[in-house]
Amino acid sequence: MTRRQTMRIAISSAIIAVQAVLLPPTGLAQNAAFTLTPIVKRGDPSPDGGRFFGCDDCEGGILGNRALNNRREVVITADTEGRCYDGRFLVSSSSRVLLLDFCEQTPFGKFSLSGRMNLNDEGQVAMRAGPVVNGRIVDMLFLYSDGQLTKIVAEGDQTPVGTIFKGCGFSEPSINNKGDVAFGSCSDDDHGLFRDGIFLFSGGEIRKVVADEDPSPIDGVFSLNFFPPIDPVINDNGEVLFGAGVIISPAVKEKFGLFLSTATSIKKIEVDGDRMPGSGQVKENTIGVGDLNNKGEVAFTVKLTGDQTDRGLFLYSDGLIKKLITAGDPTPIGGTFTLLVTQPGVEFPLAHLNNNSAVAFQASVANGTASSGIFLASPTAIVKVVATGDRLPSGETIRFIHSFALNDLGQVAFFAYKKKNKTQPLGLLVATPVTPQISSIKLKRKGGRLELRVNGNAMITNDTVIEIDGVALEATSYPAEFRENGGTTTRVVSRDPRLDELIPAGGSVQVTVFNPLTNRRSAPVPFTR
Repeated sequence: MTRRQTMRIAISSAIIAVQAVLLPPTGLAQNAAFTLTPIVKRGDPSPDGGRFFGCDDCEGGILGNRALNNRREVVITADTEGRCYDGRFLVSSSSRVLLLDFCEQTPFGKFSLSGRMNLNDEGQVAMRAGPVVNGRIVDMLFLYSDGQLTKIVAEGDQTPVGTIFKGCGFSEPSINNKGDVAFGSCSDDDHGLFRDGIFLFSGGEIRKVVADEDPSPIDGVFSLNFFPPIDPVINDNGEVLFGAGVIISPAVKEKFGLFLSTATSIKKIEVDGDRMPGSGQVKENTIGVGDLNNKGEVAFTVKLTGDQTDRGLFLYSDGLIKKLITAGDPTPIGGTFTLLVTQPGVEFPLAHLNNNSAVAFQASVANGTASSGIFLASPTAIVKVVATGDRLPSGETIRFIHSFALNDLGQVAFFAYKKKNKTQPLGLLVATPVTPQISSIKLKRKGGRLELRVNGNAMITNDTVIEIDGVALEATSYPAEFRENGGTTTRVVSRDPRLDELIPAGGSVQVTVFNPLTNRRSAPVPFTR
């Protein structure tokens, strides 16, 4: 194969992840399942002395897989009316920090290039940037921590495999809560030995995760000759998700897929030709785009062939792959998913996976009540987070959603725009799951069996579970006539055969409803049979 194989794995240009402390109720907009809160609005003061998104052609966004942490902070790129027009910021509902711009001299030089950024729950930010050194731009990775910017690695540095980092720059860096940073890069030794690979910065040192010609779990050896380099994802256990080619033999066509490096081995997640559940096969020469959580689960999107759909979103968990969505599936806002995000040039919608196993994704919708939106999904349920046409707390209407980020609290941050052509940003907002509420409970005998009916708000179709004194009921249904647009329902019914035992005659119990998808539980309501 050629020295550098070009494969574009287009990722939805993720825009701002924000975890925000909620504003007073007068500052909120709400749908049935999520409340919208502004974090950075157009015209807000920026730390460079200007104002965020003050001009009509100003833009803002998230350029990272994990831009929203559990401290309600987010890293963003934003145009301002300040001294430098364009900067990279760490923001929350109460603070604004300038990470870097392209005007000021720094100990590393004046920055001319800035790539993707990610942060962890300690407020540390891993970012790719290129300062000008001796008249040329040098690709580097940096770590921002406690107000200080330090270099992780630069082009020209030695690798742990006896080569030099050079040839294609660095990938998006992925950081975990321990401050470990995983990244992809090309490297060679100036004598024809190429060892492109995935590397890990940990404890002040860089080590190899996987490199060209390392053995693969499906026979043959890995090939990581990609331009740009593959973006890995690391979790808190030090496991690393990465895409790669596999060369089995000169007589066998090269395979491509997603793999997971663990403490003891490298596991295959998917390779081209694999049959996906409920759909077709992974298309040849396709590498999925995925995210990884601390359970070792992987949410990924791949191209498909041999069925009625051309791509799908799946969840790998406990060694099994489950379908979440394929193009053409019905949506919770009517119509069908096309799984094509609205950004030009984006081939795959990037899914975000949190440690609650919830998957957020952005998709276009055909013949629905909105043309596109962000959704939260599990293998059994999907709920709308926000969609075009929704109104903000200010009363303005969202015409374009640029991208998004997800955290472990089920919050989704996103940029909203006033116009469909991505002009005039309204700002960065966070959607927070609404806690379900019980309004009434009724127990009756139907067809010789007890049936428990719970009415309420913010309950999710095919997801909400009824609990009696903390015991989750089974045999649950969600009557069609009570389902709402967006994926919620106002009634959940259980015909669990244990109801006689769990709710004894004359006894009083506590009833709650729980949404596993958003990890929200209602207040208990007493009930006496």
